[in-house]
Amino acid sequence: MTPPVGYHMGQWGLRQGRSNGVHRDLFARALVLDDGERRLAILSLEDCGTPKDVTENIQRQVAALTGIGMPNLIINHTHNHTAPDYILGVTPEWRTYANYVADLAAGCVYEAASALRPAVAGHALGSHEGWTINRQFKDNVVDTDLGVLVVDEPDGTPIARLVNFAAHGVADGGQYLTWSGDYAGEMSAVIEELEQGSVAMQIQGAAGDVLPFDWWFGNLESKHMHTHEDTALFGAALATQAIKVAADAETTGDIRLGSASGMVELPRRQVPWTVEHAQALHERLKKELGSYKGDVWPEGTTTANSAELHPELYGNGANELRLAQQQDAPPVKIEVQALRIGDLVISAHPGEMFNELGVAIKDGHSGGTAWVASYCNEYIGYVSTRSSYTQIVGFEPEELVDMKRFRRFYGTTTSPFAPDAGEILVQSALDILKKV
Repeated sequence: MTPPVGYHMGQWGLRQGRSNGVHRDLFARALVLDDGERRLAILSLEDCGTPKDVTENIQRQVAALTGIGMPNLIINHTHNHTAPDYILGVTPEWRTYANYVADLAAGCVYEAASALRPAVAGHALGSHEGWTINRQFKDNVVDTDLGVLVVDEPDGTPIARLVNFAAHGVADGGQYLTWSGDYAGEMSAVIEELEQGSVAMQIQGAAGDVLPFDWWFGNLESKHMHTHEDTALFGAALATQAIKVAADAETTGDIRLGSASGMVELPRRQVPWTVEHAQALHERLKKELGSYKGDVWPEGTTTANSAELHPELYGNGANELRLAQQQDAPPVKIEVQALRIGDLVISAHPGEMFNELGVAIKDGHSGGTAWVASYCNEYIGYVSTRSSYTQIVGFEPEELVDMKRFRRFYGTTTSPFAPDAGEILVQSALDILKKV
């Protein structure tokens, strides 16, 4: 699903150029399971995310081709930032490609459904410690669970490896103008080389506030500069650990499948400033700060220091204006899903869920292993923890735009949702898991 060369890269605010090549192709990968009574499909896309209309196009075509509809289909995005730039909406430049991706993704599921054959499956759970960090609070413990679902032919020939791990897809940086599958693409390539015949896909976890390496916001000293070498290092390490974990999986052909879903309303965040106040601030800051015009990242830039070095990126008041404009809109309605594959359950939902919320779902579930699949279906923005909100309450927009003080709260300052939205989502996910 690699876009054509020549499209604007985007995804990073400090990258304005057009793509001029391909470093690693982007892929859609699908797994279809059938226990004779129910058929499930899991689709992994190496992109940053898709808006609602693209998601619905994929869902509609999958249902027409395979009969697999909601809630039996999960579309998970690796949240790759070196990928198509239509996460918030499809511009005219991207419309033809967006339609193509929907066709391709649905066709990928159809191909998997057309290749159904006897199989055995099992899963195992391990850890991949020391490779990720909480970008808001660098000393906080992060969830390093690494889950692997193994699907083989009865004789042990590999069919699929699903890897559930939480880390933002930002290993490749904005100094490049070449398409890349980021660390998830590297991981899949390594596993598929070592486990010949398998399709290996990442199921992105609750990575809203979790980054690779030491990229906590404000770190000006990182030695990892988002190079292709960094990406290959992270992806290969994750693949190696996933293969070790997979070796502990006990497979069986007696697997019961299940699914459930429910609609949830997430309340909008309310801010104490007016649209007029925020508009005036935004217009003033745009004049003072200007805008970045470079094709790629300036030398020395990482996601950890970009906003401090270039406040025109996130500190021009555009976010504060957007929040004021959106706060009176209706709550955001989303579908929360649960899939069962034997004694493994997968809690799936849209949104960049903070890591702690994912842990709350895992800890709150009883009766088997639970995975959290965030970044599913359409993109809706960040879902923060209440504790992070408490540290930005009471500050004026003029203060919040100071990137040296408040950049580390990105994801909370930019979330469109109320402080209790995360708790609502967690409880809803747990209630739906009970039904599956």
